Amino acid sequence: MGASDLPSPSPTSSLKTRAGLEDLIRQFLETRRIDHGASRLTLDAYGRDLLQLAAYLEHQAIPDIYAVCSTHLRSYLSSLQSSCPRPSSLARKTSAIRQFFKYCCLEQGLATDPSEPLISPNPEKRLPRFLNSAEVQALLDASLRGLPYRTTPIPIREALQSRDHAMVTLLYASGLRVSELVNLTLHQLERESFYLRVRGKGDKERVVPFAPLAAEALDRWLENGRRTLSPHHDHVFCNHRGEPLTRQTFWSILKALGEEAEIRTNLTPHIIRHSFATHLLEAGIQLRSLQMLLGHADISTTQIYTHIAPEHLARTHERCHPRARIPKRR
Repeated sequence: MGASDLPSPSPTSSLKTRAGLEDLIRQFLETRRIDHGASRLTLDAYGRDLLQLAAYLEHQAIPDIYAVCSTHLRSYLSSLQSSCPRPSSLARKTSAIRQFFKYCCLEQGLATDPSEPLISPNPEKRLPRFLNSAEVQALLDASLRGLPYRTTPIPIREALQSRDHAMVTLLYASGLRVSELVNLTLHQLERESFYLRVRGKGDKERVVPFAPLAAEALDRWLENGRRTLSPHHDHVFCNHRGEPLTRQTFWSILKALGEEAEIRTNLTPHIIRHSFATHLLEAGIQLRSLQMLLGHADISTTQIYTHIAPEHLARTHERCHPRARIPKRR
């Protein structure tokens, strides 16, 4: 038998093991990073979701990606109902599966997409929590007083207190996401013009102005506190060792400041972002402008804030609509 008489290898031959499937997942994630500009957080979430699916397929003795059918995927998602009760989590996992199998069809020769019949659960619509003006002021006052940092030498302590106040003030002044705040670099900061050039989701850049009050806090941090900590990088904020600050560290700082300010809400960076958006809406900002400031790709994401302050919206309607006022009876 000559070489031409040998049967051609099946497309499943390179994917007989879980390792092959994991390698395919890595290729998919790299494509999402390069071609779609997916953020590290998105890639990490998709990676966890797809590796969880790979483990399930291995447990079900499904030999390769080409043997997967819609029934397998439905059974997998059904198995997550108890461990993943939130519709938003199941929706994300479903989205990851759909995008992965679409990639397999386009790039790996998969003839039929088994994820096509899947139906994403409707994510719950929860109104975002936010602080009122008095709570925001209490938080800013607490950040100005500073956390104790009792075991830290005085120069380092004062630098960290200056950093915390600058971060909290800038977060409320700009509505940044926490990842955008901790990854902010010096070249993104236009101090004299009072605006930032922010890299948000999907590696999209947007311009975000901030108030002079935040500029003053930033100046104190950059001219004194940051120099004391002597970082060897261009991140605006750093920890006590001069290393870039992590999201987790800032979460813990904000939580401690919330306790100092006696705020009962379990404070998170996203609550500050929601407060920024809500207070601008109450001040009369147009929804389209708010969408641009927040970096929302779809205005439907921004529209959730219209449900927060119905009394404010009623007052705005009464002030602006030519027939809104009830005529006085003679």
